[in-house]
Amino acid sequence: MSIKLRELIRSIRACKTAAEERAVIARECALIRTAFKEDDNQFRHRNVAKLLFIHMMGYPTHFGQMECLKLIASTKFPEKRVGYLGLTQLLDENTEVLMLVTNSIKNDMSHESQYVNGLALCALGNIGSNEMCRALAREVERMMNSTNPYIRKKAALCAMRIIRKVDEIEDKFNGRIGSLLEDRNHGVLLSGCCLLTALLELNKDYIPEFRRHIPSLVNALRLVTKSGYNSAAEYDIAGICDPFLQAKILRLLRILGERNVDASDEMNDILAQVATNTEGTKNTGNAILYECVLTIMSIEAESGLRVLGINILGRFLLSRDNNIRYVALATLQRVVNVDVQIMQRHRNTIIECLKDADISIRKRALDVTYSLVDDSNIKSMTKELLNYLLVADTDFKEELCSRICMAVEKYSPNRRWQIDTLIKVMCLGGNFVKEQQREKFCKVVASTPELHSYTVIKLYFNMKESLTQEALVHVGVWCLGEFGDHLVSGRAVGPDNQPIHVSPSDVLDLLQDVIKKPPNLDKAPSTNALVAAALVKLVTRCPTEFERIKKLLRKFECSLHVDLQQRACEFLELLSSDWDSTRAGILDRMPVSEKEIGGAESRDVGDSSIDEVPPSGVRPGGAPAVGGSKGGDLLDLNDLLDAGPVAAPARPAASSPSGGGGGGGGDLLDLLDGGGAAPSPVPQVSGGGGADLGLLDLFGGGDSPAAAPTGQVVEAAPIVAFEKAGLKIVFHPRKEADGSSTVVARFCNSLTVPMTNFVFEAAVPKFVSLTMQPATGQVLPPQNDLVSQTMVCSNNSNGEKGLLMKLRIGYVMNGTPVQEMAQVGNFPPGY
Repeated sequence: MSIKLRELIRSIRACKTAAEERAVIARECALIRTAFKEDDNQFRHRNVAKLLFIHMMGYPTHFGQMECLKLIASTKFPEKRVGYLGLTQLLDENTEVLMLVTNSIKNDMSHESQYVNGLALCALGNIGSNEMCRALAREVERMMNSTNPYIRKKAALCAMRIIRKVDEIEDKFNGRIGSLLEDRNHGVLLSGCCLLTALLELNKDYIPEFRRHIPSLVNALRLVTKSGYNSAAEYDIAGICDPFLQAKILRLLRILGERNVDASDEMNDILAQVATNTEGTKNTGNAILYECVLTIMSIEAESGLRVLGINILGRFLLSRDNNIRYVALATLQRVVNVDVQIMQRHRNTIIECLKDADISIRKRALDVTYSLVDDSNIKSMTKELLNYLLVADTDFKEELCSRICMAVEKYSPNRRWQIDTLIKVMCLGGNFVKEQQREKFCKVVASTPELHSYTVIKLYFNMKESLTQEALVHVGVWCLGEFGDHLVSGRAVGPDNQPIHVSPSDVLDLLQDVIKKPPNLDKAPSTNALVAAALVKLVTRCPTEFERIKKLLRKFECSLHVDLQQRACEFLELLSSDWDSTRAGILDRMPVSEKEIGGAESRDVGDSSIDEVPPSGVRPGGAPAVGGSKGGDLLDLNDLLDAGPVAAPARPAASSPSGGGGGGGGDLLDLLDGGGAAPSPVPQVSGGGGADLGLLDLFGGGDSPAAAPTGQVVEAAPIVAFEKAGLKIVFHPRKEADGSSTVVARFCNSLTVPMTNFVFEAAVPKFVSLTMQPATGQVLPPQNDLVSQTMVCSNNSNGEKGLLMKLRIGYVMNGTPVQEMAQVGNFPPGY
C-alpha cells in the first residue's frame, strides 16, 4: 500500500538532490499504478490526490486520467471532489477522454446537493470543450434561474465559458443577465458583471442593448460605497466595502459609457463620488481609484471629472510605493491623448520620475514625457531632458538620446534650433546616438543650404574641444568633407560680428587628431573610412593641401581593414593626374534624397549667429520667393526691369552656394542695381529652328512668329547669354503648349581646370513668373558642357512686353572666387 499524501510531500522535501527526488517519485508512481491495476477503490482518491501533487512537480501523470472519471462517478462527495479537481488539472479541453465525462457532469448538475452542482459547473467552466458547452448550455441556463444564489453565481461564471467557446449561442443568456445585475447578493452581482463584460468584449453590437442597465449598476455601486449593502462588513477589506465588486462595476461602466454622451452623463456623479470618497492610503483604495480613473478617461466625462482623474494619478506619482508610481505612469501613458493640457500640470513630477532608482519607473516616465512634448513646450522639455542626459545611467542613455532626437525631429520650431539641439545631444551622449539618427542629422544639414556654414563651423569647434563622442566625430567629419569650403572661406562672421578664420591646415590637423585618437577603438576602421572620404572631398575644397591629403590617405593603404584599404587605394588613384578633368565632378557634394526630410522642413530656417558674407558685402537674408507676385514684393525696385522677382533654385545639398556664389535671397538685392556688367552679345534669332510652325510655315510665314501657335511646342534657336573668361552660357528656349516658356541653360567650361561651387541665379520683371530647377551639378569639368539648369517662365503681359532676364554667375577657379553679371533681352517675340 502506498503512503499518504503528507508522507509523500515530506519525503520529497527531504531529498537533497534531483536524483533522489526522481527516485522517490518513480517509486511512488509505480505503487500508484499497481493500485490502479488492482482497482483499489478504498484509496483511489488518495492516489489521485498524490498524482495532483506529482503533476505540480512537473512529472507525467497521464496514467491517472481515467481514475478521475471513476471518482467523478462515485456517490461519495470527498471522492467526487478529488475527481473533479483531478479532472480540471490533469486534463484539458483537447483530451479525447473528456467526452466520457459529459454525462456525469450533466447528472451532477441535477444533483440535490448545491456543492455537487457547484463542482460540475466549475469543471465545465474550466475545461469544457466546444461540444460539451453546446450540449450542456441548456442545463446552465436552467441553473441561472435557481433560487440558490450559490448556484446562480456558479452558473453565470460557467456561462462565460460557453459564450466564448460557442459562437452561435453567445446570445443565449442575454435575457438572464438583467436579473443577475439586480441581485442583492454580492457574488451573483459580481458574476453577472463578469458575464456581461465578457459578452460585450466578444461583440460590441450588444452595447446599446445593455445600456438600459446602467441605472442598476450605478445604484449598486452607490450602495456599496456607502457600506450599507447586504451585510457590508462581511466584504470589508482594509476599510473598503467589496473592492472586487466595485472594480468590476467600474470596468463594466467603462465599456457601456464609451463614445456615448447620454450614458456617460448617467455615471458622472457616481464616478465623482468614488473618486472623492475612496481612501487612497492603502492598496485596496488605490485599486478602486485606478479603475475609476480609467473609466473616467474612457467615457465622455465632463472636463472637471477628467481633471479630477488626472489629479488622482498625480497623487499616485508622489507615493513612495514604486508599484503605485509605475501604475500611475502606465495609466498616464494610456490616457495622455485624452487631455494633454491637464497633464501638463504634472509635468515636473513626471520629469522627476526620470531620476528614480528603479529603471522600470524611469522608462515609463520617459514614455510619458515624450508623449507630453508638443510644439508649445518643445524647447523647455528638451532642456529638461538634456539636463537629465548629463546624469543618466549608461544603460539608459541610448533610449533617452533616441527619444530626444525623435521629439526634436517632430516638433522643432526651425532648422537652426533643430541642428543646435542635435549637436548638443551628440556632445553630451554622442556614444549612444544611433546610426539612424546620425544619418537623419546629415540629411537635415544637407537640405538646408542656408545653414551649411553655420553648422560646419559649430561642429568644427565642438570637435576641437573633445573627440570622445562618436556621433559628434562622425557627423563632424562628414560635414567637414562636404562643406569644408565654407569653413576655410574666411567670409564667416560670429555673433560678435568678428570674422572667423580657419585655415585649411587647421582642418587637416583636426582630421589627423581623429585618426590618432578615434572615439571608439573598436570602431576605428569605420571612423577612418569617414575620414578618408572627407580627405578626398577636401581636395577640391582646400586645394592648397593637396600633397598633405595624399600623405594622410597613404597611411590607410596598408590598413588591416579591407574596406578601408580599398577606399584609400581608390581615392589615391582618383588624385592622379589622369583624373584632373573629372575629379571635381566626382567629388561634388552629395545630393539630397528626394524622400521627405524629418523635422522642420516646412518651418523657418531660423537666424544663425554665424553668417557668411559674400564678396559683394551684402549679407544673405532669407531664401528668395519663387513666382511673380510674391517675388515682386521682396525686391520692390524701380529699375529697368520694374522690380521683377528674383528666382534661385531650391537646391539640394550639392547646390549649396559657396565661394563667390553667396547664399541667400538677400544677395540678389543688388542684382538689378548692378550696372558693371555689360549685356552679353546675342546673335540674331532665326525663326524656324526646326520647329513645326503650322500654318505660318505653310504660307511662308516669317522666321520670327509673334507668338507660338496654340497647342504646339516651338523651339527657338540657341542664345549665347554669357561668354567670358572661358565660361559660356547658352540658352535653349522652347515655347510650351500651355503658353509658358522653358529655357534650358547649358554651361560650357572651355578651360583646362574645373570651375567649382558653380551658382547660377536669375532675376525677371514683375510681369514674369520664374521657377528654376536645381542644376545638374555644381562643378563645371574642363572642356565640356555637361552641366545644365532648367528655367520655366510665364509672361503675364499678354504679349505687350518681352522677356528680360538679369543673371549673376558665381564660381571658384583655382581657389579664387569669381562673380559675374549679365543681362539677356533678345528672347524671341512671344516669350
